Amino acid sequence: ALPHDGESIMISEWCKYDEALNFPAEEAAMERVMTAIKAIRNRRAEMNVPPSKKAQMIIVSETPEVYEAGRAFMMRLAYSNEITVTDKAPEDLAGLVTVVTHNANVYMPLAELVDFEKELARIAKEKAEAEKNLQRIEGKLSNEKFTARAPEAVVNAEREKAAKARELIAQLEQSEAAMKKL
Repeated sequence: ALPHDGESIMISEWCKYDEALNFPAEEAAMERVMTAIKAIRNRRAEMNVPPSKKAQMIIVSETPEVYEAGRAFMMRLAYSNEITVTDKAPEDLAGLVTVVTHNANVYMPLAELVDFEKELARIAKEKAEAEKNLQRIEGKLSNEKFTARAPEAVVNAEREKAAKARELIAQLEQSEAAMKKL
């Protein structure tokens, strides 16, 4: 049923490599665009920015033509409403989120991405949950019956959980402090 030349597609000659269909420069350019899109999406995910929230982007690269050619992909896949491609970084970086790739730096205004009040409330809620979890774990670890009777692996696992909870609380406090500076 497939259109083909000859008696049957099953006994036809296998495809041969054609150098004329190899485009290494275009492939490398597309890889740069894809890397930038992945980095932007990862950064947005870290900041809990929904895909529906579009932001302006300033792309700084020594090869701006690559990002100009990939503008449509970046607008659609990196959730942008406006892209400026240049070879010079903005003078004032205050209030800009920076995403760095090996070939470009992408700057996005933080105010367009994050509702500060909602983000501070989310951080406070997450911090309260982490502190509550840490208190529960420390309560277990301070109980001599638990530490004496539980297997050493279980006690060590609880200590690791406590350390991770402390790290999370420290990260949330840093995020909260950074948000309050803006």
